[in-house]
Amino acid sequence: MSFLEKYRRATDARNSLVCVGLDPDPERLPAHLSGTHDPVSAFLKDVISATCDLVCAYKPNFAFFGALGAAGWRSLEDVLSAIPDATPVVLDFKANDIGNSARRYAQMAYDALGVDAVTVNPLMGTDAVAPFMEYQDGCAFLLCLTSNPGSADFQRLSTQDGPFYQRVARKAVEWSRTGPCGLVVGATHARELSTVRRIAPGLPFLVPGVGAQMGDPGRVIRYGSDRNGKGLLVNASRSVLYASSGRDFARAARCAAESLRVELERERAASSSA
Repeated sequence: MSFLEKYRRATDARNSLVCVGLDPDPERLPAHLSGTHDPVSAFLKDVISATCDLVCAYKPNFAFFGALGAAGWRSLEDVLSAIPDATPVVLDFKANDIGNSARRYAQMAYDALGVDAVTVNPLMGTDAVAPFMEYQDGCAFLLCLTSNPGSADFQRLSTQDGPFYQRVARKAVEWSRTGPCGLVVGATHARELSTVRRIAPGLPFLVPGVGAQMGDPGRVIRYGSDRNGKGLLVNASRSVLYASSGRDFARAARCAAESLRVELERERAASSSA
């Protein structure tokens, strides 16, 4: 099953646009897990078990696992094995390089780890992005207008076709004719979401920045949804994972994910009736 098929089925079955980011920070794990064989894996597997019926996707951030060395790779494999097959996985590693190196990144994600989608930095252009889109069942989410404050340094620079982020969106539409791709647009840029949606009406958007970064879920729905009121993976990481630092962390994570899901669904209903 392709990424898009998994995403659509999960969204419909769970009435959810929530994507939970899996960013394991060893310094923030509940203290009672410190004696387990693999605290990172134990923590995330409990979070997944508690939230898997509420989400449309999971997004493991490779940096948090890579920082742990070989043990982190083992943890990542263990965590991925705990995610239900029907739930798509987006590997967040914002990869890119020249074509032959990009192909290895793509193989690492899709073949070695078996994920369904990846985040990709499109700055190096067509030949560097193409290896990711050769995987027709996957999806390359291209960085377009990211949620961090420094995004303005380059992503808003003027070009002949408007701001650079709009050029990326147009290129994504062009590239999508040969391989599946989407766009990363931060919830902290809600107004610009509507511009990007007009440029790319049919592409899925990965939207980080709600929760800890204070993006407004309601505005994300109003400005970023496709014509069916969907097309979004609204990511929350820290606000879900670290909703509690105690033994109730999994239950607290579920409550945080459910609260976001309900808010997004409420806004979807309001938008569709407007």
